[in-house]
Amino acid sequence: MIKWFQAGLAALWGLAGASAAAAVALVSVTVPPERTVTGGRLLLGEVAFIEVLDPAGADLAQALGRVDLGPGPGPGRTMVLRRDDLKKTLLASGLDLRSATWSLPPEVKVTEHPSVGEDELKAALESRLASLEPYQSGRFELISFNPAPPPQLPPGPVTFRFQPQVSSNPIHVSGHFIFSQNGRDVGRSRVTAQVDLSVPALVAARALSRDRVLAAEDISVAFLPFNQAKGVISDPDLAVGATLKTALAAGAPLRERALGPSFLVRSGDIVILSARQGPLNASTTGEARADGALGDTITVMNLTSKKNVRGRVIGPGRVEVIF
Repeated sequence: MIKWFQAGLAALWGLAGASAAAAVALVSVTVPPERTVTGGRLLLGEVAFIEVLDPAGADLAQALGRVDLGPGPGPGRTMVLRRDDLKKTLLASGLDLRSATWSLPPEVKVTEHPSVGEDELKAALESRLASLEPYQSGRFELISFNPAPPPQLPPGPVTFRFQPQVSSNPIHVSGHFIFSQNGRDVGRSRVTAQVDLSVPALVAARALSRDRVLAAEDISVAFLPFNQAKGVISDPDLAVGATLKTALAAGAPLRERALGPSFLVRSGDIVILSARQGPLNASTTGEARADGALGDTITVMNLTSKKNVRGRVIGPGRVEVIF
């Protein structure tokens, strides 16, 4: 790092007639060889460390910090500022440069932060997934997140959104971040991610035997890894009343293929037996002679007439006579 103090400053900057011995250091300006900035116009205060050495130099320090060095390098990009160019810009500012001490390198590499950080993109993806099924009812965590570098974006505030790619496997996510400014799309970048996803599923609350008619107390809800939950039932209404085709150990997932019909009427049940003909409706009680699921046709004995009739199961404990 090369330093110019008051003794050599006048000659170096071409300040003819200045008395270096009489100059008083009010401000110290140090420019590091590398600097990261936030974007837009590049000011000396963003590139240099400016220190007030004497209270009388406060105004000078503020004015130096506002010296415009030109446009920044652009999001995610790097530019080089050369010492001679800095000198010309500072001389053109008309400020009292002799009242400052200077520490300048031959060149400065200036890098601009991307306008959208990776943490922001990740949070946006997580928020978007949380609004979709099966993530909405499940539990998920991003275990890998691989965004492509953001595109070259114009200066100024930028908004973005995640547009997923349609996929049959929600543990492997892909799509694009679309960047917008002033209501207009200005770029996009691809992203892939892997998700640790668990979904709610019904499991056996205890060991259950084959041909058991499931009751509410026979099942409970657990979270299973998505890749182990294919065909698993999550709605208790689809399970209660159904007959098991196979025995289940405690904690075993309840899959569709393990369930037989969900009988709404069992043999021997006393049912409401209804008959309808034109505008006339009548009902009595009967005894089911067979099991029946919704829509099944079964035999029912009319308890009043003691005659067997054929009827269609229309609900729990309800059979409609077929004429």
